Amino acid sequence: MVEWLVIGADAKPAGRGVRGLALVWFLRTYHGRRAVRYLEPKDLLSNPSVHAQTVFLGLPTSLTAQQIADLPNRTGCQRIVAFDYFDQHELAWSEEQGAAFRSVGEVYLKPWKEPIWESLPEYANLQMGTLPIRRYGRFTWARRIDRLNQLVRTRPEPEYDAAFLGRPNHTRFYMDGKIHRVDQRVDWMLDLKRNAPDLKVWGGLVEVNDKHRQVLEEKYGDVSDLLYQGSKVNFAKYWKNLCRSRVALAPGGNVPWTYRHYECLYAGNAVATLDYREREMLVPLPTEGMTHVPDGDSVVSAVREALQMLRERPRLGEENIAHLERYFKDATYSRSRGALWERFKDQLM
Repeated sequence: MVEWLVIGADAKPAGRGVRGLALVWFLRTYHGRRAVRYLEPKDLLSNPSVHAQTVFLGLPTSLTAQQIADLPNRTGCQRIVAFDYFDQHELAWSEEQGAAFRSVGEVYLKPWKEPIWESLPEYANLQMGTLPIRRYGRFTWARRIDRLNQLVRTRPEPEYDAAFLGRPNHTRFYMDGKIHRVDQRVDWMLDLKRNAPDLKVWGGLVEVNDKHRQVLEEKYGDVSDLLYQGSKVNFAKYWKNLCRSRVALAPGGNVPWTYRHYECLYAGNAVATLDYREREMLVPLPTEGMTHVPDGDSVVSAVREALQMLRERPRLGEENIAHLERYFKDATYSRSRGALWERFKDQLM
């Protein structure tokens, strides 16, 4: 018997993170390789000798409702937890699969958590929690190099007031009881470039092809000033300029969660974020050390507030990093950070 069994999501197409390998990595960080097993649904069904204390069921899944209901008997588990890495608010199962899961479990994990979910009927009788997200080695190494550099030299003065670099996308928000698609990244760059000309901004929108640009210009007019004008940016250049900015911007991804929050915070200055005063991720954000943009609102006021906060609290960036390092070690998961494991484990009870 293993302690933890992860049954991967088998939707097509689905990358490694969506299938559940980020969760496997996280569990093995704290419990070792032998305590954690990963199986695709087809392998589970062909293997009658799989036993585990806790089973994580990846969604979407090809397992039928009856096969989900039979998981306790098949695995001898004490606990079944559903997990879903898809960037969507909707639950990733059929009505029949959901009913079958509710007969054997109640915990459903996603990369982030919205307070509004508790009031929606499709979430009834579920205990929503948050997942470990995939971490990138280059980000961890950037953090380690920065930490070593700070031991031998003073951090240089920022060159920019604000920084953002990213593809335009639609972020899906729950507003007024419905899911709305918002061009938040475009709206924020538009707001900064055209309504705050006194602010020095690095970055812009990237990977905008002719077709996408035409769509944007039909809505916003000429968007040349919103596009990044430099050569292609690798991670080292992106990180360098993020660290040289007083305020880093963290708008949403396809939904309100994004690993960009952690990049911006570890860059060491102030952060203006989409509103995370009630939303949650597994590694909690230092919400009191950030400025928040209510859904659909302007970003300029949040940037100016962040600049003022930085003047009043010159060590703000260091305070925010210290908060994250209670759960991360150099921006990655570590067995030495027991607080994060306790936070994750408490969701499963």
